[in-house]
Amino acid sequence: MPQTIYEILFIFVIYACLGWCTEVAYAALDLGKFVNRGFLNGPYCPIYGVGVLIVIGVLTPLKYNFLILFAGSFLLTSVLEFLTGWILEKVFHNKWWDYSEYPFHIKGYVCLKFSVLWGLACSFIMLVFHPVVYQFVTVFPKTPGFLFLAVFLSAFSVDCLFTVSTILKLNRHLKGMDEVAGLLREFSDEIGENIYENVAGVMEKKEKAEELRRELKSSVHENLEQRKAEYERLLKRQKELLETRFLGQERLLKAFPGMKSKEYNESLQKLKEQIKDFVKSRKEKEDSL
Repeated sequence: MPQTIYEILFIFVIYACLGWCTEVAYAALDLGKFVNRGFLNGPYCPIYGVGVLIVIGVLTPLKYNFLILFAGSFLLTSVLEFLTGWILEKVFHNKWWDYSEYPFHIKGYVCLKFSVLWGLACSFIMLVFHPVVYQFVTVFPKTPGFLFLAVFLSAFSVDCLFTVSTILKLNRHLKGMDEVAGLLREFSDEIGENIYENVAGVMEKKEKAEELRRELKSSVHENLEQRKAEYERLLKRQKELLETRFLGQERLLKAFPGMKSKEYNESLQKLKEQIKDFVKSRKEKEDSL
């Protein structure tokens, strides 16, 4: 059990970094390539550090009863993952991961498969791994330890601020894409309705077909340039939004391939496809050199 704030922070850092390594290793096995996993940009996943600290604090007195240790780890990590996913979605309006395709899931935030894995992993940590980690923390010289924590936590704080800013920009970006797509749909619907109304009028008054045809032609000619300019402006804006990439956006979408937007999911999926095409094109250019 950690006895001081120093030990708590050191243990948090160790398991946050080890959690990131675990995520990267899992992604490498699953996808066959490196992906910088995690909510933040640095090599750490805070949820792992927090999760292990909770398990240590609650279950240390019970760790020699394996069934209780496993059940407690299973429950505590599942609750933490559910709350983290739910809070992130409520705050940022994006669902960062979705286990809906797995059996025995709860609203896509947690599922039986990963909860069992977390339970087994935390049981192993408590019984085998953590005593070694805690021994290392207690014997590590305090002066360099405090210096390391100061540097790490400063970088961690800046990373948090940068990531929040990136997510807010991403949401504004998706909102802009969605608004332009909506305007294009409205524009197309309006043109279709005007054509329908004029054609229907011609069909109802066949005796005045030639006169109505001239009126229709004149009306279309008067508005054609204005409508064409507006349509081209919207298409240009849509292209600009699709081609816009700001620092961190591509990494976030790679780190959370199953991410869904609560309000602008259609635009998010278009952005994902555009980034895939961009990465593919970039790789082809690099291979050709």
